[in-house]
Amino acid sequence: MLNAPAARILVVDDEPVVVDMLVTCLREEGYGVVGAETSDEGLKLAILSRPELVLLDIALPGMNGIELLKRIRSISPATRVIMVTGNTDPALAREALELGALAYVDKPFDFAYLKRVVALALREGV
Repeated sequence: MLNAPAARILVVDDEPVVVDMLVTCLREEGYGVVGAETSDEGLKLAILSRPELVLLDIALPGMNGIELLKRIRSISPATRVIMVTGNTDPALAREALELGALAYVDKPFDFAYLKRVVALALREGV
C-alpha cells in the first residue's frame, strides 16, 4: 500500500528565524512545508501551492494576518488556518477564530503543543 502524500503546510511570518524554525520543525514531522516572510508572498504561495494548512502570524506588516486570513479563506474555504502570535490581544484572537481560524498558538512556541495542534487541524475536516 502506498503512503499518503505528506500534508502541505504554509508558514507565514515576518520573522525569518520563526519561519525557518517552524519549517524545520514541521518537516521533521514529515510534512511538506514552505515558508513566506511577507503577506504578499504568503498569498501567492497559498494560491499556487493550495496548502491544507497555513500557520499565519497575526502581526504582519502591510496586509496583516487577519486580512490575509480573509483572503485565504475566500480563495480556498477548505484551507485550515492556525494563527500564531506574540500579541496577547484577545480581541484579535477572537476575530481570527470568528473568521474561520481553527486555533491560535502563542509565541514563544511550545513545540510539543504546536505539533499536536497541527496534527489535530489536519485531521479535522478530512
